[in-house]
Amino acid sequence: MCACAAPQGGKIATTIGTKPERRARTNRDRALSQTVDRALTVLNLFTPTEHDLALTQIATRLGLHPTTAYRLLSTMEASGYVRRDTASGRYRLGLKLVELAGLTLNQMDIYRHTLPELDVLRDALNLNANLAVLDDGDVFHLAYAVRPDVARFYTAIGRRSVAHCTALGKVLLAAQPRESVHAIVTARGWRPYTEQSIQDFSSLDASLDEVASRGYAIDDGERRVGTGCVAAPLRDRSGAVVGAISVSGPAEQAAAIGLERVIRDVLAAAERVSSRLGHLASGWP
Repeated sequence: MCACAAPQGGKIATTIGTKPERRARTNRDRALSQTVDRALTVLNLFTPTEHDLALTQIATRLGLHPTTAYRLLSTMEASGYVRRDTASGRYRLGLKLVELAGLTLNQMDIYRHTLPELDVLRDALNLNANLAVLDDGDVFHLAYAVRPDVARFYTAIGRRSVAHCTALGKVLLAAQPRESVHAIVTARGWRPYTEQSIQDFSSLDASLDEVASRGYAIDDGERRVGTGCVAAPLRDRSGAVVGAISVSGPAEQAAAIGLERVIRDVLAAAERVSSRLGHLASGWP
């Protein structure tokens, strides 16, 4: 219903619906928002260590009756966001998410422009090549080009790493205000991977200052013992660091190639990608 009146001055006053109708509409909107929130919570329940979940587990974590949780999961299954194993009855993430992830990646300029350079680096140095961005304070891995002998788990797209413990992360953090970096660490903790991982602000600030000054970062056993990594920033047309590219592998292999050559090749690849993203190379890095 729409009741319209013309008050003095010719202005039109409009009231949309009656109070009961508006209240019902508000309740429907609130219910829809709650359903969407629950569906997103379901998706976030799955982790690298919990790739399938029982109905009772999902219901308990959502604080729902199993019947309500089942109806929600059935809707999500029909849309492809989860799938139910017919033998075990347990739920996994669905292929619809893979489809959406593929769309997201292919729409990212940094992904499309960096993929060829990852192959070039891998073939030239016989080291693993990596592309990552900073997401919610963590290193978020977008793409890899790896040697044939590398275990498949290494190539999990979407894998997260503690930023200050990796060369990729240090490159990305070096472009952030130090107070923002400190806030991330304070909120998340140091989460060291090895004894070589940075675990105090003095060392972190010194390391990031060095990275910002020389234009690349090195990880020497900070992420994984016996493994080394060299990373460089990727910049867009404004000069902002929007991602990082790196190579990694056994420390002795990188040493045999020569650290200077590895650094030179990574910086050159980063410059080529940045150029495609619209960054002018003057004053690089």
